[in-house]
Parts: sequence; structure tokens; C-alpha cells
Amino acid sequence: MSDILEVLPDFDTKPYSHLFYSLRKNNIAVVDLVTSDPKEIARRCPLPSADVARLCVDVIRSLQSDVRTTLRKIPSSATSVSKEKEEAASSQVKKEVDTKNINSSGDSGNRPDDRLKTLDQVVDNALGGGFRPGHITEIVGESAVGKTQFVLGLLLSVQLAPPRGLGKSAMYVSTEGNLNTKRLCEILNSHPEYQKLSPSERPSMDRVHTTTTNSLETQENILRYQLPIAVRRYDVGLIVLDSVAANFRAEHGNYTPAALRERASELRQLGKMLRQVAVQSNAVVIVTNQVSDRFDHASAKSTSFLLRSQSSAISSSPAVPGSEAAAVSQLRTETQSLVHQQRFFTGWGGRNDTSNESLKNPALGLTWANQISARVALKLESERQSYTGGNIWKDQKKKRSLAVVFAPWTRATNSPIEYEITTQGVVSLSEKEDAESAALAKEHPELENPEFWATDDFDLE
Repeated sequence: MSDILEVLPDFDTKPYSHLFYSLRKNNIAVVDLVTSDPKEIARRCPLPSADVARLCVDVIRSLQSDVRTTLRKIPSSATSVSKEKEEAASSQVKKEVDTKNINSSGDSGNRPDDRLKTLDQVVDNALGGGFRPGHITEIVGESAVGKTQFVLGLLLSVQLAPPRGLGKSAMYVSTEGNLNTKRLCEILNSHPEYQKLSPSERPSMDRVHTTTTNSLETQENILRYQLPIAVRRYDVGLIVLDSVAANFRAEHGNYTPAALRERASELRQLGKMLRQVAVQSNAVVIVTNQVSDRFDHASAKSTSFLLRSQSSAISSSPAVPGSEAAAVSQLRTETQSLVHQQRFFTGWGGRNDTSNESLKNPALGLTWANQISARVALKLESERQSYTGGNIWKDQKKKRSLAVVFAPWTRATNSPIEYEITTQGVVSLSEKEDAESAALAKEHPELENPEFWATDDFDLE
């Protein structure tokens, strides 16, 4: 019954609300209620046959009433009908021309300036100018790395006028807790970019809409039915799902083949719903994801060395019947294995990773990785230092870094970008250093004068 409100928007669903879940689960549409036997539908679901029969009768009556109302509204004059057709045709031609012009200036019908920026120049450059509308982008990382802090800043920057933002509202769908409005206000009042704007141009908390879902059933209902309506009503340009793995981990604790197939099907359905709303509304969709530990550190680090050593051994050793073919087959199998390939799409295990970094895997596996367009990995790293007096270890300040793993509009990040979380949100360290240098030069301009540093032994000429 996923289409009953689309076919009959005024239909009273309250008397039959207890039937819709089973009907939707068994893919029973309005056309089935009209053409099929109510007893057969009740057997398939299963549901009380009397309730299904009453539902079928009411649906047919509503359809008949809707048809009669439509017939009364048809204009009697043939001239008015032809005029409406001409206006519709001209409107369609104009729409196609506009679409063609937009497509000629950017991919997927987006203009080149259609980007959602983080307001950090270094991070925005790594993202190819910002997040692209019409795509699903995943922000993945372990706990306390700053995933929610990252998206909180985007809830405000999306309200800025282009090219810094999209000039639209934001929708925040939480699966783990309520929106931290106190922290959101802190970012709004602390960010220097917002302080430069007039009150009418500054982002507003009123344009950040939020809802909470704590089960997969509620999540599907919100994303399938309520979200598209809210996007149109509030002119939403950013949709955040924080986080995508919480409900799946809570409700899919069984790892039998049947349970994994069911979870994969639900993940594909979730990706389809998010893609549909992203494309139709030209909105940026960002989901946060959790990680799990990967216990193949040694093998992942030494795979490239083993492959090189094996290839050199094959070329230098004398040809032995059957041994060379077996070695080549083994080499091909290792390069095509998931252990070797996952470094290219998970964000962990690449050649730029340090020895202090523990390997992780994004949650929800390869099925979910095929649903997203881009992935940004946030990493947390801490080095340990021992005191000279004994075997005492103390963690140094934790280092946070981000990297673009893959995206269709920009290349992967070669060197991870270090950042920290401040009162104004996520700030790259290089951006912070430039801001501090500019502030120091503004406060003490005499420091830039060479005469200030001159001494008796130093000739200015």
C-alpha cells in the first residue's frame, strides 16, 4: 500500500492503519485491491478477510468518486482545452531548453557553483569545491573523531547564498539522539564567516529541521513518505542521516545467510530512497557511518612487498613446468582478493597510512559501499611516548585527519588533511595557522617591519 496516498490523497486511512504494514510488506498496491480477490489478498498477507474486503470496497468507491469529480472539472470548450495543451507544450519545451543549458555547464544538471562548502578553504579544495548536490556522500570514522561536528557545520553553511552555500534549509535525521542545538548555536556565534554577515544574511536555527528515528520501520516511513514532502515544503538543500548504521546494528544481530540477504536488500532499498530524493530535489545527502576493527594489519602492509618479491622471483627463477603458471595464478588471486582491494574504497590500509593508525572497516559492508557516490574518511591517531624512568606510557595529543576516499567529481586525497575541533567547528590546521598569522599581523603590524628586527650587527642596506 505504498501508493495509496499518491493515487488517492484524500483517502481516510485511519480505519485501516493496522492493515498497511502487511500490505506494504507483501507489495500489495491499489491496482491489486481493485483487480484481485480480497480473500486471496487476505491469504497472502495474512490479514482478516472481512477487513480486506471493506478496504477494497472503500478504495473502489473513492476511485469512482475521484473520476466523477475529474470529469466535472473538464472544460466544455474545445478552445480552452487546446489552449491548455499549447501552454503545457510550450512550458515543456522551455523546461527542456533550461535543462539542456544547465547540463551543458555541469554534470548531472548542476551548475559549476552548485557546491555545499565547509567554509574551510583546505577542506573545500580537497572536496573539489565542496559537496555536490544529487549525490550521497558518506562521512565515516570511529567514535569521537568528529563526524557529527562535521555535519553540524554544514547545517549552517547550506543556508548561505551561492557560491558559499546553496541558500536553502537543512534536514537532520538522527538515529542515536536529539540534535545538539546548544553546540549548533556555539558554532553559529563563533565562526568568523558568520560574524561578517548582516543579521538578515546569517544562518538561522529556524531553517534547521530535525526528526529522530529509533527503528528501521520508522526510518523507512520517514525517508519514503515524510522526507520528500518536507523537502518540497521547506526548500531543503541538505539532508543528513546520522548515523546510517545505528538501526541496522541494533536490529540485525543475526549473521546467518538469510539474515545477511535480508539486510542487503534493506540497504539497497535505503540507498534507492536517498538517491531518489537527492536527484529529484537536487539536494546534498550526507550520511555518517561507523567503523569496525580490521585484524589484518601485517598482511595489508606487506601485501605490496610480497607481490613485488613474488613477481621478481618469477622472472629470475628458472622455468619449471607448471610452477610459473601456478605462481602467476596465485599472484592474480591475491591482487583480486578483498584484502588487497579494500584499501581502495574503505579509506584504511593505503600507502599513506602511518604505523600508529589501527585499520578499520566502514560498517554495513560492500553492499552499502555500492549505494554511495562518495566517501570521506575521518581518522583518529595517537602516538605513545615512554618516560625514561620506567615503563610508563602516556598518550600524546590525538591527531585527527580526513581524506577523500573516492568521489565522482574530484580525485582521492593524496595526503590526509589534519584538522581539529574548535568552537567554530572543524578547522584544518593549515587554515588555523594562516588565520592566527593574519590576526597576529593585524594586532602587531610592527612585527612585519624589518627595522624592528634590526640590530647593530645587521646592516639594513
